[in-house]
Amino acid sequence: MAVASQSRSKTWIYLALFNSVFIQASTYLARPMISYKLIELHASSFIIGTFGGLYALVPLLLAIPIGGVINKYGESRLILLGTLLIMTAALGLSRSTSVLVMVFWVALMGSAQFLCMVGAQAMFANRSEDFHYEKFFGYYTFSAALGQLIGPLIGSATSHSSGLIPKSIGHAFFAAAVLSFIGLVPILGWAKKSHHQEFVPQRTSGVMGMLGNPSMRSAMLASLAISSVVDVLVVFLPVLGKERGFSASSIAMILAIRALTSMASRVYLGEVTKKLGFRNLLLGSMALSSISLLLAIAANTVLLLAIVIGIAGVALGVGQPMTMAWVSRISKQDERSLAISVRLAGNRFGQFTLPLVAGALAAPFGANSVLAAMSILIASSSPAVVKTFRK
Repeated sequence: MAVASQSRSKTWIYLALFNSVFIQASTYLARPMISYKLIELHASSFIIGTFGGLYALVPLLLAIPIGGVINKYGESRLILLGTLLIMTAALGLSRSTSVLVMVFWVALMGSAQFLCMVGAQAMFANRSEDFHYEKFFGYYTFSAALGQLIGPLIGSATSHSSGLIPKSIGHAFFAAAVLSFIGLVPILGWAKKSHHQEFVPQRTSGVMGMLGNPSMRSAMLASLAISSVVDVLVVFLPVLGKERGFSASSIAMILAIRALTSMASRVYLGEVTKKLGFRNLLLGSMALSSISLLLAIAANTVLLLAIVIGIAGVALGVGQPMTMAWVSRISKQDERSLAISVRLAGNRFGQFTLPLVAGALAAPFGANSVLAAMSILIASSSPAVVKTFRK
């Protein structure tokens, strides 16, 4: 087990969790504001969906090589670099006045968040004991959900989101930069340290070997579906709110409720998994998220939408750390960083393609069609999970 560093000091756990809170708060504040900024610039739903895909495009191209980079330089330095770039992108967005300029900053922010995520997930996978995966990944995703909770609320407060469109979007982006700076300061010491386990360098041929494992393919399909749905909710809830006449502050509240319920579902994830079993809990969470997304179509008031999105948050909150644990557990020790990168590459592929599909659907059919598509995606990935655990 790659837990030598953990046995010497557990400081990395607290630093990684602290950083996770603030980089997630920064990016989840910025993502809805990107959509609102595009709406302010009179961009269509298709363009908004395209920007959702753009956020994931460059990380998708970077995903596979990152596994080798982690082995060479360490997970901590990757997190440090990603946090610095998130701050830079947020400052750039605060000064953006055209759709074209936003292309660069949105691509940079998506890439930077990816660096932080793959670094942190590889850190937990490499330094945690196998039997603690659900517990520690639960803590990690709890910290992420906490950031996702406070980010939209700070965005609403700093952008004066009382109407359909926030009044001070630039101020909100600046607040996102401040949040990432707070997450950066405690980990500056990582620039001179590279606490990571030395493994044999990974080769691209290992990727094909991983994908040849049916269990790995099922895990990555479930992970892709769950992460893509979370991503599209962040991008398209502002569009849904505008269609239904809900204020920007109401949408921020609903996004915060989704994060809060996801956070609550992760507190005792390790214990709940032991009681219900991995298969039953994962499949149950996927079914619940699919049903709640369908119910959101009929939620024509802020209260009803908040309730069903909150329920979806519980289900999606369980699914994310469980797929992290699944991928980590079935991968070889010296390929674990690569497996994390491949899993995130699959997630980014979904996060790149699904917003494009969602934007294409929303343009002629409205945001309800996006909710239906997300529900179908979750449901369609469940049979692969059933087949894997039937063996």
